[in-house]
Amino acid sequence: MHPIRVIIPLVFIVLFSLYIAYLLIKKKDKSTVKKVLYPGLFFIGVWAAIYFLIFR
Repeated sequence: MHPIRVIIPLVFIVLFSLYIAYLLIKKKDKSTVKKVLYPGLFFIGVWAAIYFLIFR
């Protein structure tokens, strides 16, 4: 497996985590966090499942 296929998803997960931290720390808006967190986690889960099924 080419390393870029592993690095890109990890970079996006780190960016997503930083965005959630920004919303919690800087904006202090928990309603927006709930609106972003669950679809984001669902997307990451589906993405991981597709990666697992295609690249195993």
